[in-house]
Amino acid sequence: MMTLANNTADRTSEFVRLFAEHNRTVYKHILTLLGNAEAAQEVFQETSVVLWEKFSEFSPDTHFSAWACRIAYFEVLKFRQTVGREHLLFNDTLVHALAQQREEDSDLLEERRKALRQCLKKLRSKDQELIDQCYSGGVTIQHIANMTGRPVNTLYKALGRIRRSLFHCVNRVLESG
Repeated sequence: MMTLANNTADRTSEFVRLFAEHNRTVYKHILTLLGNAEAAQEVFQETSVVLWEKFSEFSPDTHFSAWACRIAYFEVLKFRQTVGREHLLFNDTLVHALAQQREEDSDLLEERRKALRQCLKKLRSKDQELIDQCYSGGVTIQHIANMTGRPVNTLYKALGRIRRSLFHCVNRVLESG
């Protein structure tokens, strides 16, 4: 009995970890397919439930985000049937093409994300800190400039330099791959 409880707890924590890591990707995929933030949020909520319900079918040797986006695609189709065509921004052909392109690109995108994570670790600590401030806190460059006492223009130049460095690093990692 204890083994079943441990296995369930392990599976639950595995789902939570994977979902936390990839939920933004799934939401963005849904938003791309629907073009409407309110509808995307509704479909995302339903998709989240379905992902949990179907998690026993997930194979750990596959990409979670690709699996989740595939399920999200079917939830989008279900939503589109429910709301009726007159309220939709995109036609079925475009939605299918977007989903297919996302599926084709999912491996490349995952490789680029992994390479970016490696490259971020290679940055100098002050550059890592600036990237964290700019991209994880929802604060403006002006706010960061005020906090650090650095001119806004200097921060933009530093970000440009860091982005170029990351771009080249990611490409090198992928080429050496």
